[in-house]
Amino acid sequence: MIKLFLGNKTYVLLLIPVFLVCYQMLNYYFDFIELLLSQHFGLWLENIELNAVISMFLASMVVLLNSFGLNLLVNRNNFYERNTYLVALIYVVFMSLFQCSYFLNSTLLLHSTIIFMIHQLFELNKREDGRKNIFNAFFFFALGVTLCPIYIFLLPMLLISVTIIRQLSFQESLLAFSGFSIPFIYYTSISYLVDSDWDFHLLQNNFETTQIDSWFATLSIIIFLVLSLFSVAFKMRQAKIQTNKQIRSLIILILFFFLLSFYHLISFQQIDYFSLLIIPMSVLLIFAFLSDTYGMAANVLLYVVLLYSVIKFFLFLPTQAV
Repeated sequence: MIKLFLGNKTYVLLLIPVFLVCYQMLNYYFDFIELLLSQHFGLWLENIELNAVISMFLASMVVLLNSFGLNLLVNRNNFYERNTYLVALIYVVFMSLFQCSYFLNSTLLLHSTIIFMIHQLFELNKREDGRKNIFNAFFFFALGVTLCPIYIFLLPMLLISVTIIRQLSFQESLLAFSGFSIPFIYYTSISYLVDSDWDFHLLQNNFETTQIDSWFATLSIIIFLVLSLFSVAFKMRQAKIQTNKQIRSLIILILFFFLLSFYHLISFQQIDYFSLLIIPMSVLLIFAFLSDTYGMAANVLLYVVLLYSVIKFFLFLPTQAV
């Protein structure tokens, strides 16, 4: 099956919604992960009660669109000599290990803003006039901050990623500041119009449950991250300068996402932010699957994760709140 997704047949993307439906049906039937329907979405909405079916459907749609967005990122930037659709499969399978993929929440929407941001960074790498891309990248980053305020501590990540691609001019710096400001301007304006308080919860935690199989999710992410970084080290020796810049910017994302995830794990005993690592990992893992050295290991390990993502529903009792 992995070989099928490594090919350039677009119709394999039709299997991605099938995976999502199966995961949601299995979880709904076995009640493996509790659906937390009372959610807050960063600065925008707080303690919103969502219908279970609607929340599940919207979550699956966001995961689906995120997987397609990541796959488009790889194919548009020629990471491989032909189109491949394995990235979408990797993203969906690994996201199934995290509770944030089963109901609509701000962490899942944060994934979307990060993918949009990476698209803009990669477009900046290909253009001489990158003013629009600079503005958009900082806009999507700030939008992510409004959804998950703790994400603001990763602002150096974006600054370093942009610097890797090129130095900002004074005009581009002003555009970056403008793009970053706009979501907060909208938020303060709406808060003023509806006469609500400006409540900036930097460390607010969405989830109230802990996954009983969190060990497998974190361990598998770490193993595949190491595998992708080893394969990328070989790829960078022969890649174009443009591709090298893109790879280095993704490595910066991995570093900062890992630090945020580790802090969140230590502080709240939650692993939801480890799911952010899936975004750059899904892109870089393509080099492992295409490598003569790591290809077999990558295939076997992905089949293990895919198998576990299904049988876990039969192995454990439902998640209990703590």
